[in-house]
Amino acid sequence: KESFGSQRMGDDAFDENLLTEKLSNLNSSQQSIESFSRWCISHRKKARIVVERWDAQFKSSSREKRVSLLYLCNDILQNSRRKGSEFVNEFWKVLPPLLKKLFSSSDDASKKVASRLVDIWEERKVFGSKGLNLRNELFGGDSAPGKNSSTAKDLATGKAPSPAESSMVSNPVKIVKRDANFLRTKLAVGVFPERIVTAFHQFHDEISNEEKSLNECRHAVSSVRELEKDAVNAAAQGSQLGPEVMDDLHKQENVLRQSISQLEKIETARAALFSQLRDAVLEQESKLELIRSELHVARRQLELVANTQLQL
Repeated sequence: KESFGSQRMGDDAFDENLLTEKLSNLNSSQQSIESFSRWCISHRKKARIVVERWDAQFKSSSREKRVSLLYLCNDILQNSRRKGSEFVNEFWKVLPPLLKKLFSSSDDASKKVASRLVDIWEERKVFGSKGLNLRNELFGGDSAPGKNSSTAKDLATGKAPSPAESSMVSNPVKIVKRDANFLRTKLAVGVFPERIVTAFHQFHDEISNEEKSLNECRHAVSSVRELEKDAVNAAAQGSQLGPEVMDDLHKQENVLRQSISQLEKIETARAALFSQLRDAVLEQESKLELIRSELHVARRQLELVANTQLQL
């Protein structure tokens, strides 16, 4: 069989027979999935052929092999998007009917993996606005079968459960400041530990004045409310507010604007940190699932060996 460990991206020219061989030899190891995914992405102009063969292989594969093929699909989708939309477009053609049929089957292992992938594809907008249509078509807008509702809400995407995924960051809040855009760019590079450390540093830089900003904001809100009451009372009595009150109102308005600006930066820093921690949890969850899958295969093989020895 082909040694995936010695395979480097782009070493092989594209060949349909080689593609078929790679699909046949694919296993659930991280090395196998990463190597094959890089090879596919390096030949992304042949995405249509790759996805058609992947689809055919999935439909004819055993349940254990389907899990590996799902991880491969996810890895290709996540890591090819930065280079082009070829694989996103082609996988979109086959995934809806394939997953719909899968979720009506008794293949619980594949359904569990596919359910998690659908959650993450939707969260990361891998398919853009079409991702929501995928969920609606499969589940009618409801949660995926067998899905733990806390996965998407509590754990939070970045990282898809592929054991070979490299990096993609999603920010759960709307970025409204230029420095927030810089933060997203800064976090999009580097490996997980580096990105988490960067997020922590950015977070601590921003929260140094958090308590002060919160107190100033609360005080300004309270002051404006009091001034509003004074204005209402003055209007009821037919009198006008003096220039000192108007100056105070203008001053509190400026304080509120400054507080909102500062709190928006803190919100962005907290959200970025949360996103990194969430993605790290998802990555560990996917690796744990991979280890369990490998253990299941190894234990079954060990049972077969024991049975063979008894027959000899």
